Amino acid sequence: MNPVGDIYTGAANGLREVWSNKVRSLLSMSGIILGVAALVAMVGIVQGMLGNMRASFERSGGVLKLEVHSQQAPEWQQHIAGISPGMTWRDIGAIEKAIPLAAYVSPVVDMNWERFIANGRREHAILHGVTPDYAGIKKNELQHGRFISDYDVDSKSPVIVVGAHIAKSLFRGQSNVVGQQVRVSGQVYTIVGQIKPVEDAVAPGRSKGRRFNYEERLNYIPATTAMSRYKGDDEVNRIEILAHEVGDMPDLMEQIENTLTQTHRGILDFEIRTQDEQMAELKKLENSFTYSLGGIAGISLLVGGIGIMNVMLASVSERIREIGVRKAIGARSHDIFIQFLAEAVVISVLGGLFGLIASVGLLSIARDFIPEGQNISNMPVTAMFYGFLFSSLIGLASGIYPALRASRLDPIDALRYE
Repeated sequence: MNPVGDIYTGAANGLREVWSNKVRSLLSMSGIILGVAALVAMVGIVQGMLGNMRASFERSGGVLKLEVHSQQAPEWQQHIAGISPGMTWRDIGAIEKAIPLAAYVSPVVDMNWERFIANGRREHAILHGVTPDYAGIKKNELQHGRFISDYDVDSKSPVIVVGAHIAKSLFRGQSNVVGQQVRVSGQVYTIVGQIKPVEDAVAPGRSKGRRFNYEERLNYIPATTAMSRYKGDDEVNRIEILAHEVGDMPDLMEQIENTLTQTHRGILDFEIRTQDEQMAELKKLENSFTYSLGGIAGISLLVGGIGIMNVMLASVSERIREIGVRKAIGARSHDIFIQFLAEAVVISVLGGLFGLIASVGLLSIARDFIPEGQNISNMPVTAMFYGFLFSSLIGLASGIYPALRASRLDPIDALRYE
């Protein structure tokens, strides 16, 4: 008894059987091919999109970031809500002085979408008023120049840090736009910094000009400049704070609440938000995709396995006399069992390999159809490994019954079979 030799012989016979019955073998593999290709392609697309979301989440401060937003005072404080000054520039100074656990504190004076004009060209983008600490919260990398400085904030300087979209759209052909001027809603600004493009949002093979990236449309001016030129008061839309460590978050939130309660004269018209909920939602989304895709792929592979079993049963019925002849000249039952089992595994392995090849093609096609600014994983190695592994196991499992049926045939009955 030589199991290795039997398996080798069975695999060789399986390849010969596949080659001699190409159409039938291809049809029996089709379920496995489609199952593996669909699994790998879907995982590649989902992994890429989740990767973009995770990278954007980390660039926005990750789990260390807190945001303070205005909200309506609770009902029991409604009659005295007017005594609160609301969210103002004074809150920033109070937090910076009273809370050492806050590594960076910056207001955001949100101007939303504004019209930018330069060199006779117009483009709409987002304008935020911030302070120098915002560079520590938002992980944007500068390509040229500098970020907003304390001097800019103190003197309400007409300076701006432009995102990659404005730099590319209004100053075509210029790699460095620092020192240029741009008009935003009637106000002229000198560009002092240029943010580096978000390179990881570009899918290989796609043109940079075709993509949309929200982060690249963000542009920054000093918060005091935004308040004096556009708002006319010292109100801020929100406050963004970055903690030193995750362990500081509970104490930091408590200190922020105490500080703002004082500056808002006891009125609880503010809300402190963490990014834990976003992180939890992201993980929940990832798990949902994983289980959904796993279920769909499992059903596809199961259908493929049933197809292989049917083909193998048909093959056993067609080769009953062959089995009888082999047993008559000395082949044992386990030789017949291994022969048919190896054939089933060969079909499933080939189906898995063809499925992997098809998945690469599907990912290449999908890259042209996914929303602009999104990316996909070119080679989800883990999904490919598991797809191939499960396709092989499905082939092994689906070949057991036909192989048992063939091995248990009586040689005399098999030789008499017409």
